[in-house]
Amino acid sequence: MDAGYAGSFNGNMGCMGMLMGLEKLSFFPGVCILMIEDWEVNRMDRALQDRLIAVRRDLHRHPEAGWTEFFATVRVLEALEEAGIPFVWGRALHSPEHMLGLPDDAVLESAWQRAREATGREDLLLPMRGGFTGCLAEISGALPGKTTVFRVDLDACELEECGADDHLPAREGFASIYPGCMHACGHDAHTAIGLGLARLLWAQRDRLSGRVKILFQPAEEGLRGAASMVQAGLLKDCDRLIGLHVGIKDLQVGTVAAGCRDFLSSTKLDVIFHGKAAHAGICPEQGRNALAAGARATLELLDLPNQFQGLCRVNVGTFHAGSGRNVIPARAHLALETRADTPERNGELQNRAEAVCREAAKAYGCGLELRRMGGAGGADSDEVLVERVIAVLNSLPQVKTVLPTVSFGGGEDVTTMMQAVQAQGGQATELLLGMPLIAPHHSDRFDLPEEIIPLGVEVLAALAMEL
Repeated sequence: MDAGYAGSFNGNMGCMGMLMGLEKLSFFPGVCILMIEDWEVNRMDRALQDRLIAVRRDLHRHPEAGWTEFFATVRVLEALEEAGIPFVWGRALHSPEHMLGLPDDAVLESAWQRAREATGREDLLLPMRGGFTGCLAEISGALPGKTTVFRVDLDACELEECGADDHLPAREGFASIYPGCMHACGHDAHTAIGLGLARLLWAQRDRLSGRVKILFQPAEEGLRGAASMVQAGLLKDCDRLIGLHVGIKDLQVGTVAAGCRDFLSSTKLDVIFHGKAAHAGICPEQGRNALAAGARATLELLDLPNQFQGLCRVNVGTFHAGSGRNVIPARAHLALETRADTPERNGELQNRAEAVCREAAKAYGCGLELRRMGGAGGADSDEVLVERVIAVLNSLPQVKTVLPTVSFGGGEDVTTMMQAVQAQGGQATELLLGMPLIAPHHSDRFDLPEEIIPLGVEVLAALAMEL
């Protein structure tokens, strides 16, 4: 964070003072217009910048995993509601049969009740009950033109946030208050950027050509939420899709990549071994050891990448098994993922992973259950759209360095949306906002320089006005 921003976040009257002291954040600060050559770019005044950073910190304190983003969705809806921006939310956003990796009813209800207590907005929460989180803001310009969709995401990661004093969110009082969940991938900043974009474009809709939709997507982590929204038809009229991510590469603030390439195809699987409990001392032979089956599968799964050409990844992220020291474990649950540099190679890797699990189950006389919890194929940013984005970025003084494309190197749920838009003749790209990596993504120390938020808003607003 540079010195120009740091002053607003310290002291009793700084950003956290606004965050802790306001029940609802106002989104009416003014908008000024900066002339650049022969066209206009929306720019925020300092008050709106501070409000968006306060929103980011509010969301950071209340992180929610995929399909439980009730608090985050309410905060987005309140901001849109107060500004008068039309929106759609609830079941209309989703195809229920394509809501991948949906938590069980007890988890969803607990998160819903927690959000009701925190927000007091049961009117907004009722249409979301059962996991129907996220929303779609719609802004119609006064001038004719195409439909552009900007996609940002809402969800957090399932890990415990660092509480050390050298971790800024902990020191400044906006670290996660929910155990086992934190914003470790920048989605809190993405949401704030989406709200700032909505506010600027709404103020300039008389100058806007075509229609802009801002899609606040749930359940990006685990590649779970995009399929539901695509199947619900939210992108059928989309001519251009623009996604955005902060970080990923260790770059300076002011560096923007116009597109991303080398997304990894990935499949997320839950593997459940069903064994039989028995006394571990008196009659172990009467049991069927699900933990042993899971352990064998885990070791063989982690070796799979060595058996393939090209870039392949397998990870067993969690392994839960057993019920007691003296009981033969009757159940083992593995959460695993496969990744590869092509959809075809990932398909082969997934097939081999499933075969490994079947062999391990058979070896220990266990039943096997395989559940597909998420997944996405690869996609590439469209060259024509990337070139147009580069031209806009080069005209913005706040953008110091423009990169045509960067290698993403991981999975991203936006690729499901990119594929859908490209299949119907539209164009798509994923922008990357560079920033120094204080800690890796999905680390308990992950944080971001907050000046990236107004930069992201102004970049997307410029693209919306020019494209």
